[in-house]
Amino acid sequence: MRILELFLFLSLIGFLICSFTQYVKTKKWLFYISIVFFVLHWLVEGVRWQMYLGYIALLISIVLYYVSNIKKIVKVLLVSLGLSITLLSIVLCIIMPVIKFPEPSGAFSVGLTSLYLEDKTREETLTKEKGDYRKLTIDVYYPSDREITKPIRYMDHGYAEAFVESKGMPSIIATHFDLTKTHAQKSLPIIKNKQLPIIILSHGLLWNSKMYTSIIEEIVSQGYVVFGIHHTYESFLSEYQGKRIKWSQKNIDDMNTEVDFGFVRKKMDLALHAKGKRGNKAAYELIQYLPYFESLDRWSDDISFVIDQLAVLSEDSSSFLYQKLNMDQVGLLGHSWGGAAVVQNASVNKKIKGVINMDGAQFGRVIDTTLKAPLLVMHADRNYDKFFTPNFYVYDQVAKNDYYLVTIKSTGHANFGDLGYWSKIHSLTETGEIDPDRMSYITNQLILTFFNKYVKQQPLEMKGTFTKKEYSEIEIIKK
Repeated sequence: MRILELFLFLSLIGFLICSFTQYVKTKKWLFYISIVFFVLHWLVEGVRWQMYLGYIALLISIVLYYVSNIKKIVKVLLVSLGLSITLLSIVLCIIMPVIKFPEPSGAFSVGLTSLYLEDKTREETLTKEKGDYRKLTIDVYYPSDREITKPIRYMDHGYAEAFVESKGMPSIIATHFDLTKTHAQKSLPIIKNKQLPIIILSHGLLWNSKMYTSIIEEIVSQGYVVFGIHHTYESFLSEYQGKRIKWSQKNIDDMNTEVDFGFVRKKMDLALHAKGKRGNKAAYELIQYLPYFESLDRWSDDISFVIDQLAVLSEDSSSFLYQKLNMDQVGLLGHSWGGAAVVQNASVNKKIKGVINMDGAQFGRVIDTTLKAPLLVMHADRNYDKFFTPNFYVYDQVAKNDYYLVTIKSTGHANFGDLGYWSKIHSLTETGEIDPDRMSYITNQLILTFFNKYVKQQPLEMKGTFTKKEYSEIEIIKK
């Protein structure tokens, strides 16, 4: 809860309680103090829907203060209502807070711009429009040595509302997100005289790169440039040169339309409990059966296309990226569906120096490839004796370089991004009990240590670092 909101609530509660006392001066001062705090809150902090009941309580207070001939029973009812809705408003403010992201710890500020790319070699398969080629919006987060004076707002211009709508919830839930200031600013000058290591970020299905702000800001502050791809029609919302493009629900539905979930459950059960070749065969048959190849191929192709275009822009004297990108230092970072996509790309793309999958199930064609790039896999905290993921089977088969398997205690699938900050109701956000600031710190340390070691080629120790008491939430295995 923000400080002016807190003082507004306290003054309101004090006034309502004093309505039944003889402390006229105290009641008077509490009333005017509540008015002052409301005005300050409105001007400085900004109104939000969680406070609406508090605002109604303020109106009740105005009625109680200025109307002197209210009957006692009506007065009791008004005071009771005012106190009840004030307390309810306090609860809403606590469980749905205005987010405050951790301050990035690196030496650089974070600049932001966008790239709009069109792949003329690929027709768009998710629309019926002829001659429509695959178009991608890329959020470019880059290090700058200039101070931030106008930080951008988090998930503003309707992005937060579009996300909750994609989950079937009312958009009002997210109308307060643009009250959060990030640690990034548009159009800051990029740092000079330095070639930057590259991280390509692939978001989860029906997410987009804006939902990884707590991760991106820290990575960029340490001297990386992050290119967050919006996978068009499979991101909840992207914006291509002023045109807003929502997700394709038909595409999402079509992915599972003809799936026999009885067959899927049978194969999952075999893969979990059958030993040796029988269990491996069940996992392989399940991967081949599920209709996820087309989507993961499309996302992997998006990643390859973006990397190829970055090589061009790095040699283009008219581009702000001219001579700024180290194309020999490219890492991939993905979450969920994007986690599966980045590993698939790394299995066929020799340019990749290291790849991180944050809790993505590795379906698709990776099982029939060889992964030579170092791999870090982060998993949420589950009972994997009962929860099937293809990852253990797939990566044990295909990983031919350093492979780290990490489980982070008290986490859920959506903790690998910003959703842990969104609400205290973990069932609403599919997050675990871990504190969001702690999760950001752990995740960022894992990401940076891995990329510093394999992308920047620094002499670091992964496993030894994260078996220390400082990281008691982490279970790490090197294979």
